[in-house]
Amino acid sequence: MTLTKFKTVSNVVVPALLFVVSVFSAPAVYADDNPQQLVIDTTNKMFAKLKAEKANLEKSPELIYGMVSEIVLPHFDFITMSKWVLAKNWRTASRAQKIGFIKAFRELMVRTYSVALLEYTDKEIKYKPLRDDVSKGDVTVRTLAQNDKGEPIAINYSLHKKKKGWKVYDVAVEGVSLIANYRTSFATEIKQKGLDALIARLQKHNRKKEA
Repeated sequence: MTLTKFKTVSNVVVPALLFVVSVFSAPAVYADDNPQQLVIDTTNKMFAKLKAEKANLEKSPELIYGMVSEIVLPHFDFITMSKWVLAKNWRTASRAQKIGFIKAFRELMVRTYSVALLEYTDKEIKYKPLRDDVSKGDVTVRTLAQNDKGEPIAINYSLHKKKKGWKVYDVAVEGVSLIANYRTSFATEIKQKGLDALIARLQKHNRKKEA
């Protein structure tokens, strides 16, 4: 994937993940609650956390990586996300390739929205009524957030109920799916260079972000 294409993907992913960080950081006590209430409660908790750690993060921005890994990652279904992102390439991938991609993709998410999160400012979030039947174990939590210009952005979170609670498996910003976005760009890269090359590039990109 070219640098231009990567920037295009990031333009969609960064705002999505910025708000994912704020709403999917709940402790295990909320695992069996209504996902709509989970979003509302944990948004407030994350806002408070950001404010409390603001001074420390200004001195040591790298602390954000550990915070995100500890607070956010347990609430993502990265295996399902990786399967859908790779699509047919998942079926032909070796076990080592699958593990390598999941780790690299997860780290990409952490690095991408950690950078965005460091520049976070309070933004109003409005919640639309939950339309889906929670008992079916698959819902979409629909919200309206504000961008830097104060304009509303529709951000929808897809969650399914797993043994350990609700897990997010996709995010759509203004109708653009994070999974579909990456699937398209990664498919092109895999076709041209192969899955191993994609994994290697993601690993290299993550190391640069860390540096």
